[in-house]
Amino acid sequence: MDGAPKSLDGRRVIVTGGSSGIGEAIARSCVEAGASVGLLARRVEPLAALADELGAAWRSADVADLAAATTAVQELAEALGGVDGLINNAGRMDLGSPTATNPEVWRAAFEVNVMGLLATTHAAVPYLRRSAHPNLINMSSMSGRRVASVDGGVYASTKFAVHALGDALRMELQPDGIAVTTVSPGFVRTNLADDADDEHRRQWQHSVAERGIDPEVIGEVVRHLLTLPTGVCPVEYALTATAQLPG
Repeated sequence: MDGAPKSLDGRRVIVTGGSSGIGEAIARSCVEAGASVGLLARRVEPLAALADELGAAWRSADVADLAAATTAVQELAEALGGVDGLINNAGRMDLGSPTATNPEVWRAAFEVNVMGLLATTHAAVPYLRRSAHPNLINMSSMSGRRVASVDGGVYASTKFAVHALGDALRMELQPDGIAVTTVSPGFVRTNLADDADDEHRRQWQHSVAERGIDPEVIGEVVRHLLTLPTGVCPVEYALTATAQLPG
């Protein structure tokens, strides 16, 4: 993160949630540094357009569909000739108090943020075990470190789970030389809350516009993590805009 990107020449990186926002920024940063990238996301049109622009492989799948997510990762791994890095970035944010919101909304959040991460990781680990530079990076949130509000409580619980899974995966995979890192951003200027109701969407858009960081910063962070020497395992990379710190 000191100017010119360090090289990722020859690396093969899969990015989930790769059609826009943080995932798009990560993909661009990795390609800029020389990596071959595979993109996985639900929305076909933006996914195909970005993949065409970057010269990336792509597969459309909803990570909440565990079988489809597994197949998509396996097909991308074969298209890339292996996997050196899996970036588990796919996620959703639903806002509302725990008891006033339909439990099916919370089920959907856990299916994407937790079960989807487990499915893609399960599919990628056999390839990572054969890599000379294996990295598993899980995108969490500052909400995975503390509950900031009632309305964000269930979302935070999914991200607490991502932290816990990162710890467990690190215990399991470090003997194989696989670095497992949790990245925990604060507000980032993305469309993460687009599926929220109007009130919560407006609140989120106002907050990120005033106090968010640009997704390109997260792209640089992930590139930096991937270029660290083999055998180095950052446990967590937590960051936020200075404007967010008082809140």
